[in-house]
Amino acid sequence: MAVIQSEHKIHASACIDSEMTRQAGVAAAYAAGGGSAAVATAIRAAEVAHYRRIIASCKANGLPFNNFGDALRDLGTGGA
Repeated sequence: MAVIQSEHKIHASACIDSEMTRQAGVAAAYAAGGGSAAVATAIRAAEVAHYRRIIASCKANGLPFNNFGDALRDLGTGGA
């Protein structure tokens, strides 16, 4: 997953924090194990939460977020 970059410093910081949280969630999913379906579900949950945090930051900072809504739809959540 690519790190989201922004010239807006507050949003950029939120993106970095969210990515670190996402990575921790993915690592925890692998550490917990439980079979491939359980791991995949936990990773998907970490990614969905990541995109929701990014969208919330975009909205709070008056930035566009359509691409991130598309990412949520790709994860099967229905979008922003």
